[in-house]
Amino acid sequence: MTTMAEKVMKRFYVQAEGQPERLPWHRDSPSRVLAAAAAARQGGGRALDVGCGAGVFSAMLAERGFAVTGVDLFPEAIAMARSLAQKRGVKADFVQADLFAYAPDQPFDLVLDSGCLHSLVGGDPERYRAQLLRWLAPGGDYVLEHWGKRHAFDWRPIGPRRRTQAQIERMFSPELKLVETEVTDFAAPLPFGPTVRGLGYWFQRRA
Repeated sequence: MTTMAEKVMKRFYVQAEGQPERLPWHRDSPSRVLAAAAAARQGGGRALDVGCGAGVFSAMLAERGFAVTGVDLFPEAIAMARSLAQKRGVKADFVQADLFAYAPDQPFDLVLDSGCLHSLVGGDPERYRAQLLRWLAPGGDYVLEHWGKRHAFDWRPIGPRRRTQAQIERMFSPELKLVETEVTDFAAPLPFGPTVRGLGYWFQRRA
C-alpha cells in the first residue's frame, strides 16, 4: 500500500521533470559538516548516500575520490542522479531500493543522510538505526542533516519530523560519538515554516 509520504515525495520528483534545481530541497553546496567529514578521509573510501535524491552530494563525494553508492526509493530520483553523475563525468553506483531492505556486501567508511531520517517512508527510527549500524564500518563517519527543534512548541502536523540535538544523540548512543554540529535557521513556506532550523551532525562510529 502506498503511503501519503510516498505520494508526496513522488509528486515532487515528477514535477521536477528531471531537473534537480526544481526540487524544493535542492542545494548545490555541501554542508560544512559534510565537507569536513569528507576532507578528514584524505584517501576517500566507500561512501553511501542514503535517500540520495537527485545525486548532488553523491556526485560531490565521487569528485573527492570516494567510491559512492546512492540509494533511493524513487525511480525518478535514481534517473536524475545517474544523469547528473554523467554530466559531471564521475562514476557512482545508484540503486533503487527501500532503505530498510538494502543490504550491501560490504560496510561503508562514510554514510550521508541529507533529509532521509526526518522524512522516513515505510519504517521507524529504531529500524533505521539498526540499518545504519549494519552499513557503517567501525571508525566510519556518519553525516546527518535533520530538521531541529528551536523550542518545545516547534512542530508541525505534516512535513519532516523535528528533533532536538539531545534526541538525536540518544538515538545513536553509545555506538556513535558526536564530532561536530552545524546549525542553520532559514525561512520556509507554510505549513512548514515560517522558520526552520537545520541541524547538521558529524558522528564517528567507535572502533
